[in-house]
Amino acid sequence: MPRPLLPAVSLEQIKNRSGRMSNHVLYNTWRGMIERCSFDSAHTYSRYGGKGINVFCDWSNKDRHPKHKRWSHGFCLFLDYVENNLGPKAEGFSLDRINGDKGYVPGNLRWADASLQKKNQKIKNTTGYKYVYPVTGSTKWQAEYKKGKERIYLGCFKTKEKAYFEALAHRLESMWPKDL
Repeated sequence: MPRPLLPAVSLEQIKNRSGRMSNHVLYNTWRGMIERCSFDSAHTYSRYGGKGINVFCDWSNKDRHPKHKRWSHGFCLFLDYVENNLGPKAEGFSLDRINGDKGYVPGNLRWADASLQKKNQKIKNTTGYKYVYPVTGSTKWQAEYKKGKERIYLGCFKTKEKAYFEALAHRLESMWPKDL
């Protein structure tokens, strides 16, 4: 189990929501989420806000919290949600949307490491062959396809044509009745 990061503010400050909000370990996560979804000047806006991904309206509220005057009301609500539903942020993990088509809303968030987030990305296929993708940092090609919610990985191949052939052969074989 990954170990949780220690916040830059004391436990007493977190409990009382005193001290600087920007020192909290989740502040940059919250701020980044708001920026990429709300500000068209953000460099990643086209992949988030520009595609209709938004942030739960209560979490976007930048008014001061009625009780914890130095903290944003939206950040306090986001922090409460994370603490009560996701648990502490672990080292090497970041906030991930479970369903990439939905926004940053309650029930659609989790902590995920880089490999899990990579699997959750939509891959744009520029190879010219369905089911074939380049292997990052290599000259090889991988073949894979989705069957329902399951991703079927078929391996790496020297040419994209061989990867495509293997993908088609596997799909045909899996659809063919076994008893013939």
